[in-house]
Amino acid sequence: MEGGIQPIRKKFLQPNYLFALEWREGFIFCRVIRRRICQYKPLPLVNERGEAIDIEPGGYVAEIALRDPRNPAREILYLDTATNSGYAWILHGSIGIMPEQIYMYPRFPAGSEIPGKFPGLDPIRPSQGDNLGYINYEKSPYEEPTDYVEFVIPPKLSVGFEFYNKDTERSHQPVLNVLFAVYWFQVLDPDEPWQRKLIGRIARREVPAAFLTVGWGDTPVELGGILVKEWSAKPLSLDEASEL
Repeated sequence: MEGGIQPIRKKFLQPNYLFALEWREGFIFCRVIRRRICQYKPLPLVNERGEAIDIEPGGYVAEIALRDPRNPAREILYLDTATNSGYAWILHGSIGIMPEQIYMYPRFPAGSEIPGKFPGLDPIRPSQGDNLGYINYEKSPYEEPTDYVEFVIPPKLSVGFEFYNKDTERSHQPVLNVLFAVYWFQVLDPDEPWQRKLIGRIARREVPAAFLTVGWGDTPVELGGILVKEWSAKPLSLDEASEL
C-alpha cells in the first residue's frame, strides 16, 4: 500500500470503542454499542432496472447509486431511519474495484462536488476521465478495499458515483467489493457529568479514540435538525470539548 493508506478492515471499530464524528457544526462524541460487518462481493454495477452496466471504450457513466441487483429499487449505502434498535447508527467503510481500467468518482452527498482535487484547481470532470479524484484498482484493490477514500455515511444521505473506462479499445463492466461496518452507538451528552469528563478526555487525546469526518476534509456534512433531535446530539468545537 502507498504511505498512509491501509486496508479499511484495520480501521473498523469494536464494541465499546470511543470515537468522535466531525460535522459542519462541530464534533459529537460517541461510544460503539454494537457493530456488524457487511460485505457485498462481488457487486456488479447495475442500473435502475437491475441490468449490468457495460462501459464502452473511453466511455462514461453519469452519477448513479450502488443498487442491489436483486431489487434495484434499494440503494446499498443508505440508512432510511435516524435510529435503529434504540440507538443512533451509521455506516463506515470503503469500496474495492476492478478491473484496473475503471475509474470511480464518488460524490457524497449525492450531487455534491467530487473530492480529491488540489485546492486551486477547476472541478473534477469524470466524463473526461480526469486523473484526480478517482478510486481505481491501484488505490483500493478489489480484494482489499482501503481507506484511500473512507466513507462515513449517516442516515438519510445518498452517495453517488460516476465511472469512466480508461481503456480505449475494450468495454469493461465495473465489479465492486463493498465492505462496511454498521455501528449502533451512544451519543455522549456534555451535560451529563461523567459523560462530560469523558468527552474532554477524548478531545484532549487522553484516551484512545477514533476521529472520523462525515464527508470530506474540507466540507464536512451538516448534522441537521433531524439528527440533532433524534440523536439528542450537542455538537462542540474541539476547543470547547477540550475544556470539559
